[in-house]
Amino acid sequence: MRKTVKSMSVLLLVLGLIAVLFVPVFAKPIESTSFRDPVVSPMKPSDTYSSSIVEVGYLKGAVQKEDQSMAPVGRTDEQFGSNGLVIKDLSGKEKVKACFYFPGYNYKWAGNVYRWSGTKWVKQTTTITNDPAATPMACASGLGNGTYALIIYYWGPQEFPAVATTLPV
Repeated sequence: MRKTVKSMSVLLLVLGLIAVLFVPVFAKPIESTSFRDPVVSPMKPSDTYSSSIVEVGYLKGAVQKEDQSMAPVGRTDEQFGSNGLVIKDLSGKEKVKACFYFPGYNYKWAGNVYRWSGTKWVKQTTTITNDPAATPMACASGLGNGTYALIIYYWGPQEFPAVATTLPV
């Protein structure tokens, strides 16, 4: 009886190892780390405008930090949260609404839409809403011609790097 149990255990172990080696594994694809482009809409249906996307690395008033993220000049505790947006060809009283995707909003990140003044980023009145897929978006209304960006910051507990320790033997 002992010999049979021992033989069955060895057989199951061998079959398990074979299954691990030859059974296909299906991995979920990694979501893209690239930014989703902001969305622009006119305040009135008759308003006309044109807009273009500016990649974060090409925004005016931006510097690259040591961790490779892009930050507004002089504000190393913040960073750009998406690609920027240039709005132009608005005339007179025409205005638009711009919304920037902000998936990190629910994970101890906060931020606002800012406008580039030519020398600094100026905070715009911002509201957080959800798109139909429940992705948070930072939106600003009543915007005119100019360059806009979402600038974000982390407000959660400070994270410390792991420190290697040696234990006595």
